Amino acid sequence: MPNWNKTLNHPLFNVAFFLVSRQITKRLDLDNYIWYLRALYVTAQLAILGMSYYLITVVKKKNDKTLLRYVEPAKQNWDGTDAPEQLVNITVMDYDIEEIKKSIKQSLMGIAMIIVLHLKFNYVQPLIIQSILGFKTFLLTKEARIHIWGERATTGELKRPFRVVSPFGLNNEKMQPKVDQGSIKKAEKARKAA
Repeated sequence: MPNWNKTLNHPLFNVAFFLVSRQITKRLDLDNYIWYLRALYVTAQLAILGMSYYLITVVKKKNDKTLLRYVEPAKQNWDGTDAPEQLVNITVMDYDIEEIKKSIKQSLMGIAMIIVLHLKFNYVQPLIIQSILGFKTFLLTKEARIHIWGERATTGELKRPFRVVSPFGLNNEKMQPKVDQGSIKKAEKARKAA
């Protein structure tokens, strides 16, 4: 049996989906249905945002107060210098809510980009594509996989804190949260010294 999560999250799936849907929509007369497509897009995005807020309520109902400790990697400042690493003490519930809010912000940025593409450049295909891909993206987030699909969050890619994945699938170990005791003790000492 195929691993549907890996298949649907694979970059080639998104490319193939885009190319197939582009060819299908290219053959249709979309100008006559522009208001219906806009309504479809707005409805889909509102539904996705609603599901995101529903997911927050599910996380709050579970009320997992397990303490999660990790060291957030140093981020680069505007002048090119590295900011110090930050020790993070957070509950699993608060961590999951923060991650869901990050995905809501990403969705809102995507909505803004699609609106610009549509209104400024008169592209119609992104309305259709994002109406469908938005649901796929939401349902395959790590939070949805844990809290909606019931996958185990103790090992693998669903273990908290989540690994930072770049858009092109390249993993930079320097940008990953550190959970080893040595890094946590070092960050605690740095916090006390400051």
